[in-house]
Amino acid sequence: MTSTQTALFFDTPAGNLEAVWLRARPHLNVRNNDEHTLFSFLYAKTLCETYPDADAGLVLPAILLHDTGWSKIPPDKILHAFGPNNKYPELTRQHELESLDIAMPVLTQLGYADEAVEQILNLIDGHDTTKHARSLNDAIHKDADKLWRYTPHGNRIIGEWFEIGPAQVLDILENFVLPGFLTDEGRRLATLLLQTARLNLEMSEWGRVVAPGRQ
Repeated sequence: MTSTQTALFFDTPAGNLEAVWLRARPHLNVRNNDEHTLFSFLYAKTLCETYPDADAGLVLPAILLHDTGWSKIPPDKILHAFGPNNKYPELTRQHELESLDIAMPVLTQLGYADEAVEQILNLIDGHDTTKHARSLNDAIHKDADKLWRYTPHGNRIIGEWFEIGPAQVLDILENFVLPGFLTDEGRRLATLLLQTARLNLEMSEWGRVVAPGRQ
């Protein structure tokens, strides 16, 4: 994105959050977390608009900072510390704690009030290790985090991580991830993206006879 596009992307009713992003980004250089975070931010904005009682001023900074702690996890273990066959659940928890340590000074330096800092940290804390909705903001934060996986980009990255094909990726999303959605709109969006991906996969297997002169 150009600087203008970036500024517009982070311009929200809760204020412009580009400063949060710029401080989070150096900690998002593992596990495709920079890309994942941008998609999740986009979905978090959408879900906050759908649910007027949500506080975008808390949800959006949290989503930008929630996975910064993966940068502190041993690289050789990261891809084994999440997903259906998580070998290191203790590292899943550790990345949440590391994210809190990174997020607190960022928020403080940017002038967030103490109460807001506490509530944003509460969203980051347990975003992967707790599965229920502790609040509407928490439900939106968790659903936005998951929705990236349903995008074409997310489908591709998951396939690369676990060395599996597109059909297996979609089966994981349907059977392992989809039951965990906490908002009706999050589930609706995930289902639509999943159906779109399945249709696209089916069409890719049809094969086409190319008419003369159309090659």
